[in-house]
Amino acid sequence: MTARLARVGGGATCFAAILLFTGAAQAQGFEAPWRGIYVGGGGNFSDVSVEVGSACYDYDCWWGEYDYYEDGDGDYGYTLHAGWRVHDYVALELGYVDTGDIRWEEDIVYFPEFNDYYNNRVDFSAQITQVSVLGILPFDRFEVYLRLGAGFWDGESVQRLDQSFGTDVVNRSVSDSGTGFLGGVGFGVTFSKNLHVRFEVQSTTIDEDVLNARNDSSVDSMLLEVQLRFGAGKAAGTQPSAPPTATP
Repeated sequence: MTARLARVGGGATCFAAILLFTGAAQAQGFEAPWRGIYVGGGGNFSDVSVEVGSACYDYDCWWGEYDYYEDGDGDYGYTLHAGWRVHDYVALELGYVDTGDIRWEEDIVYFPEFNDYYNNRVDFSAQITQVSVLGILPFDRFEVYLRLGAGFWDGESVQRLDQSFGTDVVNRSVSDSGTGFLGGVGFGVTFSKNLHVRFEVQSTTIDEDVLNARNDSSVDSMLLEVQLRFGAGKAAGTQPSAPPTATP
C-alpha cells in the first residue's frame, strides 16, 4: 500500500507541474465547456490488488471489520480511447488498456486440485476494452471527472507453484476473460483549442482465479493521456450591432 501511495503521489506531482505550466500559457480560441468528438492515447502504470484478509477496527470488533489488500509488482503499458462529449457535463467513451506484465506473489496458498499448499508466483498481463460514461465538472480550461462503466478483460497468467512444505514444482499457463466493474476519477487541462491532457486513477475488477487468489481482485491503473478534440469550443456570442448613424 505504501508503494502505491508513493506512485500516486509521484504521478500527481508530475501532472501538477503540467497544470502550472498550462496555467501560464495562453489557450487561444478556447471557451469551455464544449461538445464534440475526441480521440487520444498515452501510457499507464498498472498493478493488481488482491484482498488478503480482514481485521477489526478495535480489539473486540465492536465497530466491525474492514478488508485489507496487497498489491503486485506493476508494469507500464499503453492506452487508447475515443469518445463523444454529448453534453457539457457528460461524455460517452470507448477505451483500451494494455497492462504490461504484472507480478503477483503469495505464499502458502491452498490448491484444492492438488490438495496441498503452494507458494504462488504469477506473471499476469491483461487487455481491457472499456465502455464507460464520464460525469464531468468543467472549470474554464480545467476539468475533473468521474468514470463509471464496464471493463471487458482478457488475461493471461504464467504460473509457477512451489510446494510450500515439499519439493514439487508446477508450471502452467492460464487464460481467462470476463466483464468487471470499471470506476475511475481524473482531472485534465486544455493546452489549446483542440489539445487536452488528462491524468486518471482507475480500477477494473477481475476474476481472482486467474491469479490463484481466493478473494476480490482488481487491476488498478494510473493513466496519463493526450487527447485531440474535434469541434472543440463554442461559437462566441455575437454583440448587438450599434444603430445606424443618422445622416443629415
